[in-house]
Amino acid sequence: MKILVVTNMYPTPRRPYFGIFVQRQVEALRREGVHVVVEVIAGERGRADYLLSRGRIAETIRREKPDLVHCHYGYTQLAVAFMGRPYVVTLCGDDINGESDGRGGTTLKSRIGVLITQALALKAARVIVKSQAMRARLWARLRERSDLVPNGVDESFFCPGPQEEARRRLGLPRNALVIAFVNSGRQPTKRLDLALATRDELRRRGHEVCLSVAEAVPAGEMPWYYRAADCLLLTSDREGSPNCVKEALACGVPVVGVPVGSVPEMIDTPERGRVAPRDPVLLANAVEGVSRARSPDASSLLPEPLRASSVARRLIAVYGRVRVERHSVRNVAAT
Repeated sequence: MKILVVTNMYPTPRRPYFGIFVQRQVEALRREGVHVVVEVIAGERGRADYLLSRGRIAETIRREKPDLVHCHYGYTQLAVAFMGRPYVVTLCGDDINGESDGRGGTTLKSRIGVLITQALALKAARVIVKSQAMRARLWARLRERSDLVPNGVDESFFCPGPQEEARRRLGLPRNALVIAFVNSGRQPTKRLDLALATRDELRRRGHEVCLSVAEAVPAGEMPWYYRAADCLLLTSDREGSPNCVKEALACGVPVVGVPVGSVPEMIDTPERGRVAPRDPVLLANAVEGVSRARSPDASSLLPEPLRASSVARRLIAVYGRVRVERHSVRNVAAT
């Protein structure tokens, strides 16, 4: 089977962490024997490349003759739609949730973007979402052709390790309560303000607390940020299926998260953490609970369905269904 992956997110020398989850999914598919060709559009080339890339993508399709195309992100469909080749699209979060306007709603620009995403997805053979919450936002016709396939985690990379060594490596205090926050403070929807308020509440209770913010960290260093922590804290207003939650679990680190995206689906046992409302006091209670139970030598907490190999096999099953459906349509047309 040959798949053409078209994505607006992929690591570059200048941004080695940008879209690394797409790269890792490609690598997992290749390990399962799928021939994958990658075309990167937009990104550093600018938004006009969604349309300007159509000639380049058409040439790649003619040369490679893929069985189907897999688009990542809603706008990416602009580069492949109406080319006579079946495609599936993975929606990634903002393309279906919209972007916050800072007042509890979404920006006009992102609302238009969501409409474009859904309209183009009507031409897709299948629509892949990463959480039930994302699926619920789809138009009814799209929900009927949707598959829930979250990003997977490579446990050969994200795996437990010695907490003391991780703290020494990152210069973190040995005996403090260390909370990992793996998001950008420059993105208001990630709610660093709420994470800081939770830290301050814990300090008021007498804890020595360090909020370890990982932003633009080289990919090879990320496991150490998780291993150093007593828990991961996720406070976002909007998410699809946050990779940092899965990566923390794979490193044996429990998670305290708000009920957003697929977080409640992933944090489904006390060992994996707690889901709490967006309130610093209640989040602090949850952090205290999971940190007391955290073992510095914990094993992986990642559920089997979120492992990279499991996700790759689920994607292959989606691709297979598309090929079968397309073959059936051709047979009907021939008769």
